[in-house]
Amino acid sequence: MMPEGNVSSGESRDADVRALTEAFESFTETTQAMEEAYQRLEVRLETMDRELAERNRELAFTRDYLNDILESMSDGVIAIDTDGMVTAFNRAAGDVLGVDAHEVLNQPFREVFQREFDAPPDAALQELPGRNGRSVTVMEQDSPILDRDRARLGTVKVFQDVTEIEALRNRMQQQERLAAIGEMAATVAHEIRNPLGGMRGFASLLARDIDDEDPRKRLVEKILRGSQHLERVVNELLEFTRPVQLRARATSLSEVVESALGYLEWDAERITVAHDTKQDVIAMADPDLIRQVLLNILINALQSIDGTGTVNLSLTSDNQSASVRVADTGCGMDGETMRKVFSPFFTMKEKGTGLGLAVAAKIVEAHGGKLSVESEVGRGATFTIQLTNAEGL
Repeated sequence: MMPEGNVSSGESRDADVRALTEAFESFTETTQAMEEAYQRLEVRLETMDRELAERNRELAFTRDYLNDILESMSDGVIAIDTDGMVTAFNRAAGDVLGVDAHEVLNQPFREVFQREFDAPPDAALQELPGRNGRSVTVMEQDSPILDRDRARLGTVKVFQDVTEIEALRNRMQQQERLAAIGEMAATVAHEIRNPLGGMRGFASLLARDIDDEDPRKRLVEKILRGSQHLERVVNELLEFTRPVQLRARATSLSEVVESALGYLEWDAERITVAHDTKQDVIAMADPDLIRQVLLNILINALQSIDGTGTVNLSLTSDNQSASVRVADTGCGMDGETMRKVFSPFFTMKEKGTGLGLAVAAKIVEAHGGKLSVESEVGRGATFTIQLTNAEGL
């Protein structure tokens, strides 16, 4: 029979062992449950990482796609936030205004463009300043930028450059006015021509019958000179209103220049006329009409020189065009005069008709070419006749 104290001690140890065993088993079960939960969490995190990476790829693709659309638009796009800071500026906007995006982004629109962002609702056309102070005429439309809760994030402006459209519209209006003037001029010229011929005939008869010593002879000569001037004006009017009849062929511009100079006379001691035509240029042109254009330009160049000066003629060409340049050291022109110089009836001369350069421009345009001028007051003028290069055809 064991002592009573030993039994109690043994039972206590057994109870402790059981309790320890149960605690260990519980710890093991808890650890296993935690490990399983951790594994599930790892799986979930991996899934979330994959989903997040996929969402990031989709977001990046969407952002790049939207940027590509924005950059591919032919219309200019400018967006600002609620503080007026530029947040978007596409390539077309930069091309129209001549400004790089990095010069504009994150800058106040008002400071960059010196105007309010919103266009007046009743204004069809607006001006946007570009590089070097050049203003561009645009047609623009503004729209609010809203989030999904309809809260305003900013404003976007979509605009089109209508400078060329406006220039074309003005040119069409001018052509319509010129057509009306031409019809009227042709009618007037025909009405004047017949009585003018009679005046000249009668004045010639009077001049023949009056002695040279008679004072009336001088008056008759004035009548003859006046009628000759009027006849020249009438002929120029008829020439301006008459459609240009082209007989274009491969033409040596060097030969045209030489031929035009042969018709002119000038004071060689006062004015030097130089022409570099050693390297010939072949253009598709009517040689007689282009000679007439050159004569009109050369006469104006010679008359613009007060005192001594030079007139230089040169030929240039590329794959598509062939050009004749006439540069003089005359009085030159201001911007307003340059804009009107090819308009009919515009002249700076006391006895000019204002039709010489207008006819020249009409002839060059009938060739599908371009007649242009560059000039500054006191620094002469340079006229350029640009035609199709026959060698490139």
